Amino acid sequence: MQDAIFRPIPINEIDVSLNNSRKRDYKEGLEDLAKSIMAHGLLQPVVVYKKGTRYQLIVGQRRFHACKDILGRLEIDAHVIPAPDDTNALILSFSENIHRLELDYQDKMNVATALLSKVGSISKVAKLVHVSDVTVRNYLGYAGVPEKLKELVSKKKISARTAIDIANNILNEKEAVAIANKIVETPSAERRRAIIEVAKENPGKKAVEIEKLASKQKFKKVILHLTPNVAEALETACRDFASEPADLATAALETWLKNQKFLP
Repeated sequence: MQDAIFRPIPINEIDVSLNNSRKRDYKEGLEDLAKSIMAHGLLQPVVVYKKGTRYQLIVGQRRFHACKDILGRLEIDAHVIPAPDDTNALILSFSENIHRLELDYQDKMNVATALLSKVGSISKVAKLVHVSDVTVRNYLGYAGVPEKLKELVSKKKISARTAIDIANNILNEKEAVAIANKIVETPSAERRRAIIEVAKENPGKKAVEIEKLASKQKFKKVILHLTPNVAEALETACRDFASEPADLATAALETWLKNQKFLP
C-alpha cells in the first residue's frame, strides 16, 4: 500500500472512522473470523490513519472487532497511511468491503450517493470503486435515474419502479427515454413489462425495434396466493414505489431467480 507504514498499533488507541462504509452487519460471522485469526493469524492487516493522538480505522472493521471484542488482544497489525480526505476514505473502505462479506444494501446506497455527490457522475463512481455502471445504478436506486425519466414519474406517466428498471438496464439515456415513451404509449401492463424485458436482452436495438419485438412476446399467466402479511407488505411497497403489484412482484421474483442462478 503506497506510503503506508506497517506496524502493530494498540487497539485502545483506534476508533472506527465515520467514513467506514460498513455500518450495519460487521458482527455477522465474527466468531468464525476470530477462530480463523486464532488458527492462522491476522493474514490481512487493518488500515488506519493518525488523527490527533488517536488512529482512525477505515479498512478492516470486522478484523478489528474480532481481535478486540472476542480475542481480547491489546494490539493489532496495521498499515498506517497518510490521512485521506473524506472522498478517498470512502472509496478505500467501499472498495475493500464490496469484494468481501456483502455490505448491507442501505450502506451501499449511502456510500454510492455520497460519492456521486462528490464526483458528479455514475461512471466516475464506478471507476473509483472498480464496479460496473449498472452496479452503481443498482446501489443508487431512484437517485441514479436520469432526470428526464424522473420527469415522467412526476407526471405519473410511468412508475418509479419502471424508471429504475429502465435506468438500470438501458445505459444510453436517449434510448432509455425513448423506451420510457414507448411504455407510456402502451396501455397493457404485460406489454409494458415485455418492452423492458426485450430492451434488457437487446441493449443495442432502437426503441422502435424493441417495441416490435415486444409485441410478439407471449406470456404465461401465474396466479399467486399471498398471505395477509405479504399482501399488505406488497401494497405498502407499491405505494412507496408508485408501482403496480404485478410489476413489483415480477421484479422481486426475477431478483430471487437470479440470486438462485435460475436466471442469468
